[in-house]
Amino acid sequence: MPVPSYGALPLAKFFLLVRGLELFCMVFIVGFTANFVAEINSQNATPPKEVVGTLSITSLAALYCLVSIAFFYAHANLGLFVMTALDFLILIAFVVVSAVVGKPLSVLNCMAVDNASAAQSAASATAMAQSISNTLPFGDKITLYYWAGNTRVNCYETKAIWGFSISLAILFFTSSILLPTLWHKAKKAGGGFKEMA
Repeated sequence: MPVPSYGALPLAKFFLLVRGLELFCMVFIVGFTANFVAEINSQNATPPKEVVGTLSITSLAALYCLVSIAFFYAHANLGLFVMTALDFLILIAFVVVSAVVGKPLSVLNCMAVDNASAAQSAASATAMAQSISNTLPFGDKITLYYWAGNTRVNCYETKAIWGFSISLAILFFTSSILLPTLWHKAKKAGGGFKEMA
């Protein structure tokens, strides 16, 4: 299937590349956060609200990205403006996610976290999760800092979520600039617009 040019084929191809990178980043975020939620829920604890919020926002954004690719291929010229608005709103959401997730993680040094083997990390995570209600002063709720600082694997995975969130903010900023540019180029070229009945 040929890429629609919208009067500027290199920009259209670049937009599809950006969309692909967005989906790539979102797959990793959904995988890491879903794993965290599953591990924490298996021990009858409440996952950090930052992790649940990140999972929710990323899942909805991934669904939108998949649908928007179909609209892009369908020459939805007015849809380019709608996609611009939605990309900008998702940009704001990922800026907030980056700030909220990054606040407790910015002071966490993963190299200072205990360097255990994979088996020891799993045992440590299980032991930590099983003793949550007895040892935590705040009941069965786990804070993001506590979860990330428990094992080195958790620390690196949580920092990866933070990094991918920052990358998504940059990528959604890029796509929110590309979409109106493509609309303008298509209008200027006079091609790609269909009469609406």
